[in-house]
Formats: sequence, structure tokens, C-alpha cells
Amino acid sequence: MSRSRLLAGVALAALCLPVAALAPVNPFGAAPVQAQTVNVSFQLFFEQLEPHGVWVHHSRYQYVFCPTGIDADWRPYTDGRWLYMEGRGWYFASDEPHAWATYHYGRWFPDSRLGWCWVPGTKWAPAWVSWRRSDNVVGWAPLPPERNGVAVSLEVSNRDLPAGYWVYVPTAQFVEPDLRLSVVIGNTQPQYYTETRFLGPVVVEGDVVVNNVIDVTYIEQTINQEVIVYQPETASSPDEQSVTADNQIIVFDQDVAEAAAEVMPSEAVEEEQALETIEAEGGTAGATAEIAAEGEAVGVEAPGVDAGAMPEEDAGAMPAEDDSHVNAGAAAEVETPVDEGQAAQSSEAPAAEATPSGSASSDKPAAKGQTTEAAEPPCPPETMQDGVCPIIPADRKQPDAVDAAPAETATPVEEPPAEGSVPEPVPAADAEPTPGAPDVPDGDAATAQDEVPADELPCPIEVRVDGKCPPLAPETNQ
Repeated sequence: MSRSRLLAGVALAALCLPVAALAPVNPFGAAPVQAQTVNVSFQLFFEQLEPHGVWVHHSRYQYVFCPTGIDADWRPYTDGRWLYMEGRGWYFASDEPHAWATYHYGRWFPDSRLGWCWVPGTKWAPAWVSWRRSDNVVGWAPLPPERNGVAVSLEVSNRDLPAGYWVYVPTAQFVEPDLRLSVVIGNTQPQYYTETRFLGPVVVEGDVVVNNVIDVTYIEQTINQEVIVYQPETASSPDEQSVTADNQIIVFDQDVAEAAAEVMPSEAVEEEQALETIEAEGGTAGATAEIAAEGEAVGVEAPGVDAGAMPEEDAGAMPAEDDSHVNAGAAAEVETPVDEGQAAQSSEAPAAEATPSGSASSDKPAAKGQTTEAAEPPCPPETMQDGVCPIIPADRKQPDAVDAAPAETATPVEEPPAEGSVPEPVPAADAEPTPGAPDVPDGDAATAQDEVPADELPCPIEVRVDGKCPPLAPETNQ
């Protein structure tokens, strides 16, 4: 009986224990990665990174970190290795003292004077990079900031980056433990940029950043072995980050609170003094001028502007150009055709261009080679009486175009006569000299009548005979 009571008491005591006490203890002191709800102070960046570089009060990004104690040809994401993390993709592991922050929060940019500098951000990622590859080469580049100020958003533009941003390794060495031994800086091997194709940046899924643009199967097929898949575990501080022997990655991936206005580094220098400090402590100052110029040329250094997209003012310029062609074509449709001879006449006699649109001369194109002389009479010589043109009633007045075209200088009119009328030439032999009228060569008179259609003969309608202009006597011109 006493033994059964003892067992019952032990069972009851076990039921009263807290559930947490019964849970297994993680031997590495870390919890599985999950959605973060606790924000870390932004001040953590300023305090932890200050011994490893220079904090600069920047005109565009408020405060930026420029690492020191490195070579002039140093690049982000080159001193370390790529590990494949379950559910998150390619994670960049590095022993650099600033790696926990600069490779997993925020963005990098090449300052034309200060070198490579880092803009703090609030969201963790396996790596903030973009990718490209060929059949045997893999390349990546650090993503630049999208906006002015700290990189507090998850915004990522799907745009290619200039050639100077990229670094490469042969695919066979992609998962090597030390990329420094095989990495190729892009501007030293420019053919890699043209031989590879752009794949895109990391992918944002909700509030989680996934870096799986490079297919793990492609890497496995190239290296002919299986890629190790690491399990992520969450660290409580940056100092606890590590890669374990049993394929676990202890990462500090907590969300960081946005910086308040009063939060700033305890020691920050202005841009004017930063160059001297970086050069004295060893950094990339002056080594990125060409890369920065490339970025400015394609709009990378203009925050919030997508390089693959056309700026708004440029997009508006193209329709304007197209409209001008449309307008020109529309004007050509309604404009009266101009004969080559008329164009020549207008270039020789500008006064003719000023003729009112309602005048008779604008209704009929001028004949080729036709010219006007002020000294010549305004009517054909054969119709003159004592050297004076006859008076014609206003309702039967000859067209101005005929008045302005003396028969002596007229050349054959090539345009067809008015529809329905057939010009009938008047033989020169039928014409008799008019008493008292100036002598006119027969050939000229015949040419003048042959050129003019029947409804535009150079004589009044009332004196025509069978549609022809007979020789006029002074007493019959009424």
C-alpha cells in the first residue's frame, strides 16, 4: 500500500511541473528561426561597428559606415563563403567583425570619394545581393539603397547593375570555404559581364527575404556532389553567431527598430574629414570613383528610380516626338500640292508668296519656268487697242493668273484641261493682223491660244466665235 501511494505521489508531482521544464534543451543555446516580434535598438549598429571603421555623416543617407583595416581593392561579399540555408536560400557567412550587420542588414554603395560604404537597414536577409550567371560562372553584386536615408524598407528593384558592381567565381568554386582564393573582380575581367545573363535580386516573400535565385540543383550538378542544407537557429546577440559542425547556422536575425531622430553614432565625422580618416586607417577611399560614375550614368545613384524603367520626363518626350510626325503628315494631307516650277518661282520672287489665299492666282499652280516682269502689259498684245488693254465688265473679268502671264514668256502648260473641256488649237494661219494693233509673231500667238483651255481663253466671252478668240478690231471690242 505504501509503495502504491509513493508512485501516485510521484505521478502527481510530474503533472504539476511547468511545460517548459519538460521541453528538451537546445545544446547550442539557440532557438529555431521564426517571425521576429522584438525589435533591437538601432543604436546597436553604431556601437558594434564603430571599432571596425568610420561612421560618416552623409548628405544623402544620414549616417553610413565605411570599413577600415582593409585593402584598397576590397569588395563586399568576397571575404567568406556561401552556405545554403533551409527555407532562406544562400547565406553569406564571413568572419569579418562587421559581417553580422553589413551583409545581412542594409545596403552597400560605392561613394566616389569614400569608397565602399554601408547604409544601415532594419530587416535581416541571408544576403542583400543580385545575381547573374553563365554555364560555368556565377556572379553577384551588393544591392544599393533604394531611397535616401537609412534602408528601412524591403523594397528591391529588379534591375541590372553596372559592370563594376559585380564579382564572379567559376561555378565549380561557388561553395568553396574561402572565396578570396577564386573570386574575380568584375572590372578586371569585363568579358564576364557580357558572357553572363542577369537573373535578378533576392526575393521578398511577405516580410521574409529569400535568396534562392541561384538554383541549388544547378550548383550540385556542376560540382557533382550534394550541397549541404544548413538549419537556421536564432542567436540572442551578434556575438553568438556561428556555423556549427552539425550543419546549423546560428544567426542574429532580429528586426531592428527604426532610428529615432536623436539616435546617432557617438563619433561621426563629416564627409569633408572622412576621406583623410579612411585613408589613414586603410580603406577603399578613392578606389570606387569609376564604379560610382557607372552607377550615376544608369540612374543607380538616383534613389527610388528603377534603371530598367524610363524616367517620366523622358517617357513624355517620345510621344511628343511621335506627335510631331503625325502633325506633319496631317498638314501634308490638307496642303495644296506645289509644282516644282511654283517652288522655283516662290524662291525667286518672294512677293508672289504674299498673294492672298482667295486670289485667282492661288487657285491654279503656276507653269514651269513661268516668270513675271513688271514692264510687260497685263493682257495679251492681240487684244490691246492702241496699246491699251480693253475695258472688261467686272463680272466677266479675266483671271489674274492669265493677266500675270504674258503670252511671250509662257511655256507649255503640262497640266490637263478642266474636266469635260477639250482645248482646240487655233492655227496661226487663220489669224489676220488687226489694224492698228501691234504686230505679234504668228508662232507666239498660236502658242498662247494653244496653251489655254477653251474656258480660259484670253479674250472676253462676248467676243468669242465658236469658242475661239477671233482677231479683234478696235470698233468690235465692247
